[in-house]
Amino acid sequence: MLNTRFEPLERRQLFAATFYVAPDGNDTNTGDAPTAAWRTVQRAFDAATPGATVLVQPGVYREKLELRVSGNAIDGPIRFIADGALGDVVISGKRVKGPNLIHIINQSFVSVEGFELRDNTGVLDGSAIRIEGACEGIDLLNNRIQKMRGQNAMGITVYGTDAVNGIRDLTIDGNEIFKCQPAPSEALTLNGNVHDFAVTNNFIHDVNNIGIDFIGGEGISFDPATDRARNGVCSGNRVERARSNYGGGYAAGIYVDGGRDIVIERNVVTQSDVGIEVGSEHAGLTAENIVVRNNLLTDNSKAGIGVGGYAPEVGRVANSFVLNNTLYHNGRKARGAGGEIWIQLGSGNTIENNLVVGGGRKPLLLNDENDPAASPANTVDFNLYFSDVRKAKPVFNFGGNSYATLADYAAASNRDAVSLFADPLLAGPSRADYRLTAGSPAIDAGNPAFVVGVDERDLAGTARIVGLRVDLGATEFT
Repeated sequence: MLNTRFEPLERRQLFAATFYVAPDGNDTNTGDAPTAAWRTVQRAFDAATPGATVLVQPGVYREKLELRVSGNAIDGPIRFIADGALGDVVISGKRVKGPNLIHIINQSFVSVEGFELRDNTGVLDGSAIRIEGACEGIDLLNNRIQKMRGQNAMGITVYGTDAVNGIRDLTIDGNEIFKCQPAPSEALTLNGNVHDFAVTNNFIHDVNNIGIDFIGGEGISFDPATDRARNGVCSGNRVERARSNYGGGYAAGIYVDGGRDIVIERNVVTQSDVGIEVGSEHAGLTAENIVVRNNLLTDNSKAGIGVGGYAPEVGRVANSFVLNNTLYHNGRKARGAGGEIWIQLGSGNTIENNLVVGGGRKPLLLNDENDPAASPANTVDFNLYFSDVRKAKPVFNFGGNSYATLADYAAASNRDAVSLFADPLLAGPSRADYRLTAGSPAIDAGNPAFVVGVDERDLAGTARIVGLRVDLGATEFT
């Protein structure tokens, strides 16, 4: 949807320019032919015109870039394209001063496509790509980012610092971010007045804190009403080994921290501290209308999915949904609280149609939702729980008490009244195949009142309901 903003018009096809950058070029050239290429990418960042395509030829460009041009809604975006296979065109920060490899502030209708961005070292606060201010129609597509070293050495950082317009109509798709040191920040983050966005099909791995984060309440926008990421989609991403490098940290692969109206769907998070977390770290700010659906969370060391404020003095989560996710063997290394699903402080949230398989003594469900001010209560039901490790005892925690059976927990909590404890008959978890097989009790076991969301599909791309009712977990049986 977002990538079809500029269907080419006939006059654009006739008059849109193409510029060239090459290692053997010269910045005094016109840039409008391969034989007249510019030498630096910065020259293109200064001179490209609306609707133009800039083709950057293979080579290593040791530059830190400031974008000073914009496309527009009539002539189209300016596309900066790495003209070669991924890895052929490198923007390197090695021995170049400055915090960011690419800095975009108050520019619009620009696409950055297919570059390798690397070697930003000795960073105190910097990014491979940093976007700030008021921007519209920016696409970051199929770039590879690695070796951001230091502290707050981030991959892609989007700060909506303009309180009125912010950053909107943003697409971050198909990028890879790895071997970076974003701690105590995040590898890919949207913070402040950022709205109407799509963060899709990215691969983030081997980073020392949170993978993807949608943040509010940090004062990035001076107006509290616009100081939060909102109205967006986080879909089709894969996050592996997002682990906090400081003691006691709970780095989530995907985290909503005070965001609003965000759909998190069809993502896979594995071997991180936490799979997906929805919370709010700032008192008085509620994360709300977050939908977490059709995701796969496996082998995350401290928790699979967490929902709610983590302490009385921080914010809350309300009116959000955790639906049709598959969780497998999460939380086994948590020294304190953790487990598969972890419900903390909030109200009016719905946790249904999930498939949960534990692999140890950590809780299948840890419910710490008790909050005297919380109303209405959370709804937790139509889930399937199981523990497939020999001699492991299923544990359900509610209100500080532990229960060894689903029936005992359901009776004490008034939650999960029609949920199941049964082997879901998964196809082959040992070979990462978490699909349902024939005869699974998860088939057609979802809430009969379930309504398929707009454009919703399961993890495999299948229609969400195949049969009489929705199946439990991230995939429909077909």
